[in-house]
Amino acid sequence: MDLPKLDNSNLWDKTYSVLKDQIIRRTFKPNQKLSIPELANQLGVSRTPIREALNRLETEGLIKTVSKVGTFVVAIDEKTLLDIIDTRLMLEYWVLENLPKLSADEINGTLASMEEILSLTESTIRSSPFDSNQLAEYNLAFHLAFIRMGGNQRNTDIYQQLMNYRFSAAKSSLITQTMVETALEQHYAIIASIRTGDIALMREAIYTHLNDSKVRLLENLKNNGGVI
Repeated sequence: MDLPKLDNSNLWDKTYSVLKDQIIRRTFKPNQKLSIPELANQLGVSRTPIREALNRLETEGLIKTVSKVGTFVVAIDEKTLLDIIDTRLMLEYWVLENLPKLSADEINGTLASMEEILSLTESTIRSSPFDSNQLAEYNLAFHLAFIRMGGNQRNTDIYQQLMNYRFSAAKSSLITQTMVETALEQHYAIIASIRTGDIALMREAIYTHLNDSKVRLLENLKNNGGVI
C-alpha cells in the first residue's frame, strides 16, 4: 500500500489525520494488523509520531492493541452498530430537551444552516457518479449542526467520533442512493418538527430517522459479511 510522504510541519497532527482517514475510509481493512515500522517507512516519518497517532486513534475506538500480539483496525459489527445508534439517539434527544433555552433567532439560524446542507446533498445526489463519501460528509455536517444547538462541546466531540462508522459504511458500499434519498426526506421532517416547537413530534421524527437507518444498515451489514 502506498501512502503519501509527509512534510515536517505539524508532523504529529498530519500523521494522525492521514492514518485516521485511511482507517475510517477502510483503505486499512477491518481487523488488519498495523505495523509501526511499515507505517513510518510509508509516511517517511520516525516511529514516534506513528505511536502517538495510534494512541489517539485507540482513544477514539478506531484501533485496538492486543498485548504481545499487535495493533489492529477495529471492525464494526452488529453489536457495535446498535450501540452507536443508541448513543446517537440519546444525544439527539438531549438536544431537544435543551432547545427551550435557545432564542428563536438561534434556532432559526441553525435550521437555515441545516437546510443549506440538505440543498448541497440534493445536488450531490443528482450528480454522476454517486459520491457516497461526499454524502457521508454532508450527513455528518447536518447532524453536527443539530447537536451543536445543545451547547455542549464534549457531547459534540463524542457524536463526531461516533459518526466515523458512516464513512466506513460509505467506503464499504453499505450506503445506497435509496438510503440517502430516504434520509434526506427524514432530515427535512426533523427540521419541520423543530419549527412546530412540539417536543413529542421532534422525538418522533428523530426516532424514525435513526431507527430506519439502523434497520437498513443492519440488513446491509449482514449482506456484507457481518462487519464493516
